[in-house]
Amino acid sequence: MDIIRSLNANVSHGLVSELTVYDADSAGLSQCAMKWLTEGVRELARADILVRADRHRVSSRGSTHFPVMSPSDGSDRWSVVSAAPQDTLEVRYNPYTPDVLPWLRQVVDDRAESVSVTSGLFTQDGDIGNPDVSVSVMFDEELPEYVKLTVHVDERDLLAPGTATSVQGGLLRSVRWVCERYKVVFGHVSYRHACGETELERFLKGYAGDPTANTPEWRSRLRGYSWLMVVPAEISGTLGGADALRASGAFHSVTILPNGGLLLQATPTFREYRGQAVEKVHRAVRDVLVTGEFRRLPPIPGLPPTHMVVLPD
Repeated sequence: MDIIRSLNANVSHGLVSELTVYDADSAGLSQCAMKWLTEGVRELARADILVRADRHRVSSRGSTHFPVMSPSDGSDRWSVVSAAPQDTLEVRYNPYTPDVLPWLRQVVDDRAESVSVTSGLFTQDGDIGNPDVSVSVMFDEELPEYVKLTVHVDERDLLAPGTATSVQGGLLRSVRWVCERYKVVFGHVSYRHACGETELERFLKGYAGDPTANTPEWRSRLRGYSWLMVVPAEISGTLGGADALRASGAFHSVTILPNGGLLLQATPTFREYRGQAVEKVHRAVRDVLVTGEFRRLPPIPGLPPTHMVVLPD
């Protein structure tokens, strides 16, 4: 076990902030997705990351290859939009320019499984560097009344003193931007898992840990709990409302949202969300969590740690 901990000690894992938006109107979901991939990403980055159109061609079908991009006219940023159509393993790419917006709207209306905008700075040598902006929308054919809006960040960037403040600030801005405009029925921050599970779902066996099965239960059950989370109005009432959750001592801030839900932040920083802080949040919301038989994951190098969830003895 000590060897496994040693191997994982310096590994940084991907984190995802997910907001589940409900709307019975398909056009409303499309509009929400488009706004997130244009205005929402600008709120996160605090900058317009659209690249200049005259240097980059847009494909009407999307390219099967990542676009060839280079610095131009003093711009040191690259930006790409990608789409993964339903029922296929392919990914289609285009430069993220003003000319791409009609294509982007089409893939959103076609309900691609995921649509992402990724952007970063060029290296000093003019190569594409690591992304510092990464957002997505995700559709599920089995959940036609929902869209999931996500922000992807590197855990290291939320922990390092030189980047934590700006990365956390962007994350909080983007979450508040969505919550003020749309009916967010659940939200969480978890390590990035292949099927989009919360930290709690990751440790539940079978259907109990299936995000597709759990999403429609938002009126009565939470899929999980985390450092930053959204609780819908229906569950907020069960928990006693904003005043009761403030009095629980489990949350640094409790914000009432326009739709009656609550935005809960457990600790001032993500770094502090450990140990007793996690246990306090779990105690505050445990009566409304999805339930099932827990499973113990083997200690494999590279797996995210387990500190963001309370496991039974």
